[in-house]
Formats: sequence, structure tokens, C-alpha cells
Amino acid sequence: MDAVKRKLELVDMKVWVAVFMVFSFVCSGGFGIEDMVSGSGPGFAILLLIILPFLWGLPQALVCSELGSAIPEDGGLYRWSRRANGEFWGFQTGWWWVLSIFVDSAVYIALTVDYAQTWFHLTGLERWGLAVVLIAIFAYVNIRGLQLASWMLVVLQVIVFVPFMALAVLGFAHWHYNPFHPILLPGVSLVGGVGVALSVGIWMYSGFESLSTMAGEIKSPQRVIPRAVMFTLPIVLAFYVLSTMGGMAAVGHWSEWGTSAKYDFMGVGLVVGGQTLRHLFFAAMLAGNFALFIAFLAAGARPSYVLSKDKLMPKFLGKESKYGTPYLAILLMAGVDAILVRWGFATLIVIDVFLLMLAHITIYISAVRLRIKQPDLPRPFKVKLGTKAFAAMCVVPVAVAVLAMSPFGNGWNYFVWGSVAALSGPPAYLIFKKIYKGRELPEVGYEYADDEGSGAEISVPAATASGT
Repeated sequence: MDAVKRKLELVDMKVWVAVFMVFSFVCSGGFGIEDMVSGSGPGFAILLLIILPFLWGLPQALVCSELGSAIPEDGGLYRWSRRANGEFWGFQTGWWWVLSIFVDSAVYIALTVDYAQTWFHLTGLERWGLAVVLIAIFAYVNIRGLQLASWMLVVLQVIVFVPFMALAVLGFAHWHYNPFHPILLPGVSLVGGVGVALSVGIWMYSGFESLSTMAGEIKSPQRVIPRAVMFTLPIVLAFYVLSTMGGMAAVGHWSEWGTSAKYDFMGVGLVVGGQTLRHLFFAAMLAGNFALFIAFLAAGARPSYVLSKDKLMPKFLGKESKYGTPYLAILLMAGVDAILVRWGFATLIVIDVFLLMLAHITIYISAVRLRIKQPDLPRPFKVKLGTKAFAAMCVVPVAVAVLAMSPFGNGWNYFVWGSVAALSGPPAYLIFKKIYKGRELPEVGYEYADDEGSGAEISVPAATASGT
């Protein structure tokens, strides 16, 4: 029987390096929290940052760790969903997630060049040219492989850490205001406050599934990825809460906080630590956006690569560079991003979050169904709950995701455009299925075999195509 073979050097990634990578996917700075503070009230924003990890972040981390240890394959959540729910729903999960990441990654470069345009008075063409250069550089980094990308992320996240931790220390040392007062904006109900802050808060704690999309390129992913995910969650929680409380305690003036207002984190840094801290926050903003783009360019390319190998997307997306990376999938994503950065992103962000919530819901459904369908599937990391209790745990984040997708908190424009984007999945599946036929997957996924120290050979036995 023929086999699809892929030759590459597996990355011997240390857990602490993987922690930096997961931190890049999930956090990469607290930029955006400023809008939670002014949009819902400082007390509610901080409480939400404390509560959401237990309603959203922790279940996500636990479920992704269990699934990632059981099915440590490139493509991550697409392969989890396909194993649990079948080819159609596996495709939908991969399609929704890839579309959301295509939009999302472009935003980080757009935000960076927007700041550069303001600071250096660039023309529109110069702004776009700078964006294209940055995209090209980071695409090359990704094509060279995870080893280079992961170490670049470590350096960038150190730059991110310094000013936020300095703000926490200096802010508490200059405590003048109650960071929890008021809990909610005057005249705003609890429902109204949730609608304003929930989407941002969920976004702040999303991304724990992302490293799993590259599991097929990491040595011992069953050990490395779950540990990194579980270590990262409390770090992100402390990072968000301490820096926000420090800034609020020292600066106050919560109504003037915002990413486009007087007190973004750079403005807060100016008050707390002078021009030095302000400049460090500017460097952190650049580093954080660069890190997010590098990380999501890597993660976003893998599901489309694996879908191509499974004969559910165009064949060219399955092409590999001499480094073993899916270079055409990376270049396609970079090319789309180069186009998207020329436009505004209000509607695109709406589509992005909606699709991401759908993909997350399928992750929880997949985890529960695999517990039922394949109870004996080896799970090196397993949540120590019975199947019913495990399912009950998953209900909470699914409910949070449904609330975030509803029109009641974010408006009908959000709901309509998000639904349109989501409904593109079924026709895309039917088209690609008709053209490429699809591949029946073996019960056991990728097999990893040492290649006399020179790398690894990853084989997927090619069974007879579906329907033939």
C-alpha cells in the first residue's frame, strides 16, 4: 500500500520553549484589556480576567492537552474532530479555524504598521510596503522551520514581559486608586457589562489549541505540549491581572482607558514609569504583534497542509520545502495577509471571533465523543474525571462560546456576517470532496520512526479514497 511520506528534522523542543510558544498564541501582551476597563468598568474587567480562566481557559487547556496527547498529529483540532465526528465535521472545524486565523494574523501586522504610520508619518503606499516586507520576513522564518521560529518567539516574549511586569511592580508601589471601583459603568446592567467585555476576555484566553497543529513536527509532543499548555495558563492569568491592577491602582481614570484613548498601555506606562516605560511598552507592542503573526502563520498553515494531504484541499498546499515545512501553505497565507492589511478590519474581526468560537465548540464535542467512542484510546495526559463529569465540564465553555456568538452582546451585524462566513464551510467541503475525493484515514495516525539520528520519517498509509 502506498504511503505519503514526509522527511523533516523533528524539533527537540524543551518544555520551557513550548511555554513561550503557547504564551505567544494565547497572550503576547495585554493589549486590548484597556477597552475592557472603559467598556464595562474596571472592577468587572479585572473580575472577568480572574473568572474566565476557570470558565473558559482551564477547560480549554485541559481538553486540548488530553486530545493533543491522544492524537499528536499535524493539523491538531482538524484531526481531533475528524476522528470523533467524521470527515465532514472535521473539515468544517479545520475550515473555520483556518479562515479565522487568516484574518486574525493579518490584523497583527496591520496594527503594527498603523502605529508606524502614525509615528513616522508614512504614506498609505509606504505603510503597505512596510507590511509586505514584514510579512515576507516572517514567512521566511516559518519556512525555515519551528526551531528558528520558536527561538525568535522566546526573544520577542521577553521584550513583552519586561514592561508589563514593571507596570505591576511600580503600579502597586504607587497605589492611589481602588482598581475595582466601580465594578460596572454607572447605569450599565450586568448583562450589558458582559456584552461589552466578554468577547475581548475570551479572546485573551484563547489559543491553547494552536501548538497542537504542529505536533507532527515536535519530538515527544504527548509530553511537551500538555505540560506547556498547563504551565502557561497560570502565567497568563497572573500576567493579565497583576499588570491591569497595577496600572489601575497607580493611574485610575478608568473612563479614559482604551486602545485608541489617552490611557492605552503606552499612556499608562508614561504616567507610571516615564518615557522609558512608555518606550518599552511601544517595543512590547511591536514584539507582541510580531510574535502573534509568526505563531499564527505557523499554526494557520498546518491544518490546510494536512487537509491537502487528506485530499480535501488543493494539492499544492501539501508541498514541502527542503526543511520539511509546508511552504506553499505558508506563502498562501502570507499572500492573503498582504492583501488584507490594506483594508479596515472591523467586520473581519467580527467574522474572525465568530468562526473561532465555532471551532472551539467542535473541540469540546470531539473530546466528549472520543471518550465515548474510543475509551481505550491511549491518553498520556487524561483529565481525571469520568465521562459524564468530563462532559459537564465541557458544557460551561460551550455555553460561554454560544453567548459570545449571540447577537445580544455584540449586535446583529456580528451575528449575520459571522454566520455567512460559517456557512461557507459546507459548500467548500462539497466542492473539494468532488474534485479531490478525500482520503480514508487509518485508525492510527502518523507514525514516528527515528531515521538514524538524521530526522524522522512521518508516514500516513494511503487507504483507498472514499467512494472508490
